[in-house]
Order: sequence, then structure tokens, then C-alpha cells
Amino acid sequence: MDNIYWSTDEPHADNSETMCDYLENINMLDITMVDGTYAEGVNCMGEKYEVHAGGNGDHYNHMVSFKLINDKTQEVD
Repeated sequence: MDNIYWSTDEPHADNSETMCDYLENINMLDITMVDGTYAEGVNCMGEKYEVHAGGNGDHYNHMVSFKLINDKTQEVD
């Protein structure tokens, strides 16, 4: 998945606030766990991703990046 970038009118105090903003307003995954700036979620195809929230230059610009944890086609029954 591609990184997501966005801006806010109000600054975020930290990257945990960025994660909350992403989850409340942008997220399209089925989130299975959240721990501060880290989360995990599953898309509609069953692929599980790490989600990492961070800044993008200042307190008004933000980004979330994704890393594939597994692919349902690789799971063994």
C-alpha cells in the first residue's frame, strides 16, 4: 500500500495524535490492534498490514506508512 499524506489546520502534539486522526478520519482497514504510533489492520482481501504514523516535516503535515505482514495466499492450513 502507498503512504498516505495529509495536512490539518490544528497541529498534532505527537505521532500518537496522528495515528488517532488517521484511524478516525481516513482508515479503510479492519484494525486489529493499536499501540501508540503503531497499529495492525486487515484489508478486504485478507492481507494484514503494519500501520506506522509519523510526521511529514512539521506538526501540521502527517503521514502513515504500511508494511505487509502476511498475504492470505501464503497462509498454510
